Amino acid sequence: MARAPRDRHEPIDLRVADVVLAGTQDLLPVLRAAAVRAGVDASRMRVVGADDLPDPGETGHAELAVIAIRRRGDDPAFHRAQETAETIEPLLAPNAVQIVVTVSGLTRLAPKVERTLTSEVLHQISAASAPSGFERPFRSFRMRLGVAGLRAAGVRVFRVSIGH
Repeated sequence: MARAPRDRHEPIDLRVADVVLAGTQDLLPVLRAAAVRAGVDASRMRVVGADDLPDPGETGHAELAVIAIRRRGDDPAFHRAQETAETIEPLLAPNAVQIVVTVSGLTRLAPKVERTLTSEVLHQISAASAPSGFERPFRSFRMRLGVAGLRAAGVRVFRVSIGH
């Protein structure tokens, strides 16, 4: 039985793409700095706190959303990230790539962890726009070690959706 082809997003040019950054207040400055370091134009960035609601009539056409949630105790961070994704949905294009980053409550994002996290988010963006599973970007041994380091530090990165 043949599988249906997956919807793929067009490659995202971060210099001209509209981007929505959402998350808990303590992670938003880190997320914003990482986005600027990755090449996102600051004037095309929309930053939304996880507890802030966008204006009811506000719409947008952002191609990328990165959601960063800090896990505290028994708080289900992935559910909170899903709620945040539903909140910012009017700001996104129908085929937007949504990436969720969850950070343990004990983890402090040192600059080296921030750089590794930035490269993993960029990898997820390029994997979302790969034409097929066989042509996905290769994850080098160094990147694999970086992902293992992120997991050991309590940081997880998920690609939530590619369209509806």
